[in-house]
Amino acid sequence: MNASESRSGAHRPSGKKGKKTTVAGIVLAVVVGGYTLLRPSINEATGWNLPALPGKQVAKDSVADNSPSPVSEKKSSSRSVPKQTESAKPLTPRVESPTRSERDESAQSPGPLASKMTRGDPQSGTSAVSNADKSDLEYGLLREISPDRFLSPAGVLYTPGSAEGHRLEHLRRHTEDQPNRSGKHGVFDGDMEGALVTIDKAYEKAQANQRTTKEVDGKRTIYTVDMGKRVGFVGGRDGQRSRNPMARRVRLVLEGNRLITAFPL
Repeated sequence: MNASESRSGAHRPSGKKGKKTTVAGIVLAVVVGGYTLLRPSINEATGWNLPALPGKQVAKDSVADNSPSPVSEKKSSSRSVPKQTESAKPLTPRVESPTRSERDESAQSPGPLASKMTRGDPQSGTSAVSNADKSDLEYGLLREISPDRFLSPAGVLYTPGSAEGHRLEHLRRHTEDQPNRSGKHGVFDGDMEGALVTIDKAYEKAQANQRTTKEVDGKRTIYTVDMGKRVGFVGGRDGQRSRNPMARRVRLVLEGNRLITAFPL
């Protein structure tokens, strides 16, 4: 055996020994690291109390104990409730917006007060306030501006006077026929309400000088207005003889805007 062979032969055993030492160190490190990482989980899962490694391993164990627990541990623990810090803000609750169908249904469905806000037919749209105002009006049309003085929407004024005591009571006589009265007696259609509405329309036409003839007698102005349609009939004895012909004109006798009398012709 020469010198070279002796040197190579001596070198080979030392190489194998070095490799074995390296592999053993790696295996030991893996085992120690695995033990260090898995020890807290094993203790908690099994109830054991495995000892911690001495020296530097104790520091590693303390870090592992203080590290956040896995997701599975958080789910299984019902007592651990995180404390809210001062800087944390409460979550704003999410408000679900209504769908299109829900909005359409809400718009079509009347509210609980809808029946109280309309009169009669719900499609009429007449509010309860309007009904209250109308109930305060005389014959649903005239507003009392002072005691026993009533003003119509067109501006006709009804005041005390005449043999009946009030111009409205005198007008009431022209809402019913008087067959035994001599001469002609004009009768409005629609009772008092119809008479008042017709007089307002005639007054507006007279002020606009539409199909109107005008006479002045002292303080009084006499208008004869062609209404262009039936507004009543002619009664009394003369009207009865003529079979109560239809009346299309209105005679208005006024002092300013104050009504003295009105009747169909």
